[in-house]
Amino acid sequence: MTRPPRRAERTDALARDDDHPTTPSARPTATRSFDAAKASHALLPRTLRRRALVVDCTTDRARYAPDEPIRLRLTVRNRLPLPLRLRTTAPVPWTWSVGGVDRASTVDTLPDDAGSLRFARRETKTFEAVWHQRVRVAPDEWVVVDAGDHTLGARLLVDDSRLAATTTVRIE
Repeated sequence: MTRPPRRAERTDALARDDDHPTTPSARPTATRSFDAAKASHALLPRTLRRRALVVDCTTDRARYAPDEPIRLRLTVRNRLPLPLRLRTTAPVPWTWSVGGVDRASTVDTLPDDAGSLRFARRETKTFEAVWHQRVRVAPDEWVVVDAGDHTLGARLLVDDSRLAATTTVRIE
């Protein structure tokens, strides 16, 4: 059984015609959106935006056997109920280091291009890297590190050095 047509369906009241001046115009398909991250970038001072972030660097264990891959995890949390956007000094948002050597390589350098990093309100971002217990000393040469304690660090690539964290692992 079908229902009878409704009154609005029997008329041309819902018809749209761009050429006729009395016909209602179509509804806009897109509305303006407010980019809160851009607004926070413009309205919040840089120091406040950076203090809102909490940085933590961890590994899954504290002791590792030789030649065992070490998983490094950088967790960054936005404490504010506002979205944030930070300008970075490179297109990648973060880097890690072993004993102060970025990405365990004395050869590679980070690109000079700028980028940005966005956080939703109260968002937590996690970045991961794997270190294979080697340091790059030449374009085609990697050296195995000695047994002992090694400091692994991670930092956001922004002008503020406080957005960094370190952890220590022991290679036995």
